[in-house]
Amino acid sequence: MIKLILASSSIYRREILSRHYSNYKCISPDIDETPLKNENPISLAKRLSNSKAERISKEFPDHFVIGSDQVASFEGNILGKPGSYKKALDNFKLFRGKSVFFHAGGSIRNESLAIEKEGLETTEIKFKDYSDQDMISYLDSLDTFNTTAGVKSESMLFSTLVDEIIADDEYAIMGIPINWILDQLSEFS
Repeated sequence: MIKLILASSSIYRREILSRHYSNYKCISPDIDETPLKNENPISLAKRLSNSKAERISKEFPDHFVIGSDQVASFEGNILGKPGSYKKALDNFKLFRGKSVFFHAGGSIRNESLAIEKEGLETTEIKFKDYSDQDMISYLDSLDTFNTTAGVKSESMLFSTLVDEIIADDEYAIMGIPINWILDQLSEFS
């Protein structure tokens, strides 16, 4: 059995990984997630997932460390966590009839074995030209505005806003490219 660490504090990422591995540690990497000047969304997702895995793998060199992060982009601009109802509302006013892209970076490291792997899954959400009432009902149902772009795909009301979700990995929208991770780890199990 491989020694595994998820470099994350996300309960959603833990929940997804727990469906496939029951024995692993979860450690928050506590890194600066501020985008670099002129950094594009894909580069940011990759850099953050690599930084998380790298930080924890230095402390646990004989473990396989998984780092992951998600960056949303809308019309080429990076979207963070809105943090407030108003900012989430401003986002969703813009999303009507348009697409938002979610880039989930993944990184697997094992210092002892000199393993450094990097992956990325992109999910496109095509939004309907939804009504103000549907948008407000969704936002009123949220308990937090600390999800990427204010999107909480597991919310029951989210589907009323969505025309189509295009993804190769259904869980990448939650910030972890689990199919890529499982594929990479399968050669070591």
